[in-house]
Amino acid sequence: MKQIILDAEAGQVSAELSRRGVAPNARVHALVEVMDDSELPMGAIAQTGKGFDWLVDEPDLCSDTDLVERAG
Repeated sequence: MKQIILDAEAGQVSAELSRRGVAPNARVHALVEVMDDSELPMGAIAQTGKGFDWLVDEPDLCSDTDLVERAG
């Protein structure tokens, strides 16, 4: 079983799963945690603050294809 953790708006979940290579007809089990605006995770705070926008122009040094899955 493959596990993916998403931080996405409700309307963007399907697009995010597709972007990560999950087939449209795949069965998924979802646990939904609805975040209050006062409980934004650090990633969302950084994205809202635009402090890392300069990284868009930086080259990607690795991708999902570089990941190694380890047993155990």
